Amino acid sequence: MVLAFVLLTLIVQVAGAAVARHTAEAAVSAGARRAARPGAVAAQEEHRLAADLAAALPGATGVRVSVDLRPRLALATASFRWRPPGPDWRPFTIAVRAAVPRVVPP
Repeated sequence: MVLAFVLLTLIVQVAGAAVARHTAEAAVSAGARRAARPGAVAAQEEHRLAADLAAALPGATGVRVSVDLRPRLALATASFRWRPPGPDWRPFTIAVRAAVPRVVPP
């Protein structure tokens, strides 16, 4: 019975980490798309991406974000440590990145 409880807890934590990663991928992808627009400022997009991640992932700590505007590409990255709910076994380190072609006005 104890083994079943431990396995169930592990499954819930792994599933929670998968959901956290998917949520982070969506936020980082949105940040990269916003940064790809003409007139975007990398520092503002970094602050907005950090705020989006903080709102979407309440268990995230040590959030580091970066938005790099290259001539043809907008690159957004984020990494954070996420502690799943339940027993405090081990935090997960999740790193996500997204690249989007820059929008060029005609």
